[in-house]
Amino acid sequence: MTASVRTAAAQPEGLAELRLLLELPALRRLAARGLSDRELALVGQLADATARAARAGEVLAYLQADMVFHLCLLELTGDPVLSEIARPLVSGGQVARRAGVSADLMVREAREHGELVGLLADGVVSAADRLLRLHFGPVT
Repeated sequence: MTASVRTAAAQPEGLAELRLLLELPALRRLAARGLSDRELALVGQLADATARAARAGEVLAYLQADMVFHLCLLELTGDPVLSEIARPLVSGGQVARRAGVSADLMVREAREHGELVGLLADGVVSAADRLLRLHFGPVT
């Protein structure tokens, strides 16, 4: 699947751009400060939940798990305003995605969640940044 098709299937491009504006700086802060063992375990479990739903082909369960994963990362920044601003964007994106989520896309995104957790664990900010940009599609 090409990047442009992936974005169309994933969510409206405007939502992807807004989410990147919020999530990229938050992810950078998390990667730079590092996550505690407890935080890593939590986001790892949430990434696993997306993978289980994706492998089972359960679109609604996947979208719910995906939303929880992304909101958790934002909440881990400790900035409640950021979380509240992002919540409707993440939730709205999930509603828009219901018709366009394929099994392949769910599995690929779930794999990216797992990779992102690993990058956060290793504190690899630049690679985590690139992965999140890929995750949301070809937004510049």
